[in-house]
Amino acid sequence: MPTAPLNWETVSCPLCGETGDREFLRTTGDDNVEYRLGQCGECGMVYTNPRPDAASIAQFYPEDYAPYQPPTRIRSGAFRALRSRLGLRPEKGLTDRIPHRPGGVLMDYGCGSGWFAAQMRDRGWEAVGMDFSHHAADAARKNFGLKVIHGVLPHPTVPSGSMDAITLRAVLEHVHDPQQLLRAVYDALRPGGWVYASVPNLASWGYRAFGRSWFPLDPPRHLLHFTPTTLRRAVEGCGFEVEAMTTIGHTKWMGYSVDRAMRDQPRWWVKLSRIHLIRSAVTRWTRWTGQADDLAILARKPATAACTPVRAAA
Repeated sequence: MPTAPLNWETVSCPLCGETGDREFLRTTGDDNVEYRLGQCGECGMVYTNPRPDAASIAQFYPEDYAPYQPPTRIRSGAFRALRSRLGLRPEKGLTDRIPHRPGGVLMDYGCGSGWFAAQMRDRGWEAVGMDFSHHAADAARKNFGLKVIHGVLPHPTVPSGSMDAITLRAVLEHVHDPQQLLRAVYDALRPGGWVYASVPNLASWGYRAFGRSWFPLDPPRHLLHFTPTTLRRAVEGCGFEVEAMTTIGHTKWMGYSVDRAMRDQPRWWVKLSRIHLIRSAVTRWTRWTGQADDLAILARKPATAACTPVRAAA
């Protein structure tokens, strides 16, 4: 948790720019501080407001931040490659629908520990990671021998039209300006290139059930709180053509929400949800009904699109 002074800012809607919002929710972060979420009256986007500014937010991403840690069990590259050839791929989903061509370059933006980029490399991609954290970039290089760029998009070492696919797994909810990032992704992709993004789903059953105790709210790291409508608007607003959307269930996420609800609102059904079999069954049901906690989108840059470079920040 942060030790240096924080700079807080009150902002207009990060999606449409509308000024003012109505209070949507107040919830407590891991630092036991209460945070306010506002909702835009124009586009419906929900966002943490006020929030730490761009110069302060890194304080909430210490070296022991969970996504920077390698998986508990790291398989060898040969073992992962064998699993891939046999079709035993973890996280099957929309990323499997991205067509691969020989020499295709895929960037996992916000790569964290690097495990997903390593999986995509084992599937035949020329995979590269990018992360704004020095620690995460170093860890991904050490854990998996990946090429990793430290920084953010736009970046001077990533030319326009140089990528075939870019994945933004659990990224957009963390950024101050989602449109700037998506425009930079659009520019970095070749015409016909693909973007995959996943974010917590504010329209999920989990949020409706757990409310302020819902684990994926995670303030203040999560600055934005998407629904299918606002995620589609963000992606299409930057020129992408949406190919598919789906939701993904995570039993662990539900378990974390149950733990928080036991502290905040220990109702009978919350206590019952501590049973793993029940959590697992409910998680499967939410995915079957399109109400799971994780929202994923697959979109494509039009094949006829021209590249208009987005200037890297000074």
